[in-house]
Amino acid sequence: MEGYWGCMVEMVTDGMVQVTSRWCGRLKVSYLGLWLTCLWAQSQTLSLQALYQAIQERHPLWRAITLGPDIAAAQLQATRSVWDPVLSASYTAKDFKNQLYYTLFNADLKVPIWNAFDLKALYEKTFGFSLNPEDLTPDAGLVGVGLSIPLGQGLLIDYRRAAIEKAKLYFRLSYPERQLLAANFLYEVAVDYWGWFSAYYKAQVYQQQLWVAESRYRFLKEAFLQGEASRFDTLEAALEVALRRQQLQNAQGELIKKALLVARHLWPPDEESLEAFPARYVPDSALPYLPPEKWVELVNTHPKLQIYELKRRILQIERRWAAEQLRPRLQVDYAFLRDPKKWEVGWSRPFETNYKLAITFGMPLYLRQARGQLSETRLRMLQLESEQLFEARSLYSKALGQKALIDALYEQLKAQESVVQGLFELIALENERFRAGESDLFVINRREREAFSALLNLYDLYARYGMAVAEFGAIVAWVP
Repeated sequence: MEGYWGCMVEMVTDGMVQVTSRWCGRLKVSYLGLWLTCLWAQSQTLSLQALYQAIQERHPLWRAITLGPDIAAAQLQATRSVWDPVLSASYTAKDFKNQLYYTLFNADLKVPIWNAFDLKALYEKTFGFSLNPEDLTPDAGLVGVGLSIPLGQGLLIDYRRAAIEKAKLYFRLSYPERQLLAANFLYEVAVDYWGWFSAYYKAQVYQQQLWVAESRYRFLKEAFLQGEASRFDTLEAALEVALRRQQLQNAQGELIKKALLVARHLWPPDEESLEAFPARYVPDSALPYLPPEKWVELVNTHPKLQIYELKRRILQIERRWAAEQLRPRLQVDYAFLRDPKKWEVGWSRPFETNYKLAITFGMPLYLRQARGQLSETRLRMLQLESEQLFEARSLYSKALGQKALIDALYEQLKAQESVVQGLFELIALENERFRAGESDLFVINRREREAFSALLNLYDLYARYGMAVAEFGAIVAWVP
């Protein structure tokens, strides 16, 4: 029996945990001899960073997230149509019993030039015996050039400038919104990844437990047949094999479930099936980490705070437009008219003859709509500023608390490493006592359960550490 116990002690005591410096950029867990019987020894390692890169290259949801600024750019382009020149024309004629009563043709070009000013060009041509006197034009028609000028409402800011300025801000707002969506999506991916990591290494622990139990059972069975071991020890070893096999089966089922949650984020170009993922990939124990000196800067430039600032500027534009609507509407339209055949005559007297002039005035007496909109905009700005102040404080406190949690988990990892190492050393010492006849198999099994349970807790801590770091990245909206 000495050969068996010596081999087992050498195998289990090789399981040493090494945690590197806290802020060096990654943590590593290395088990040298413990995973010699790994079921997926030929599998490809998939790191979290490699998963992120694959998602950013081919994931359809990531592609949908990145389309936000493009959609906002298209909306901005559509809004800029308020500055597009407009060419329009109309033709009206009446002919009854071979008698042409009238023919009316009108064409005009409207070109926005600055603020709410519009440059207008027109052409009119009419003929017939039943025309209104105001519709009469020279034989060659009538051309005109003029301006449309707001002297009241719309002079300082009009709906066109307000719409374009708001569209520009919405376009800028699409970038922090995209960053928020991307950070939250990558956090969901990281949660799936570390769940897979925990399930994978738990399955490895249960596999190793089973291997140890089966090896012990085979050895005791042979020793029992030779009269060197008791039936009690042999039966206990057989029951331990059955118990550990059940634990492995449950762990393998959970592993497949968690692995497929990660597989759904991969969209390989070779159309690899989901079923092949658990056997093809294994998780990496390396964890990229955010440098601690950068997190305050990330909080100060957080996308949520950028969104609040841009929304505040949008509300400022709405407030200016609401205040502008308190002014009365006074619109002046002027066009200088000319006969195309006498184009060079009359330019020295544009305001004395040959012109069309329209002055439009309007003003609600109570201004309820404008005053209501202005009050609403002011209140919304106050509400937004209050929310922004709270959000800034909340983000800082969340990041600070999450950083404290990460530091605490790191200390727990180091402490658990020592516990695992100590428990495996206890197994080695217990084996020596067993060989000396001072212990029994029941105590050996209990020691092994404690050691493997501590090892499972270590992997749980490691997964919690990874998820805590991922949550920290989501809090500060960090996209690697």
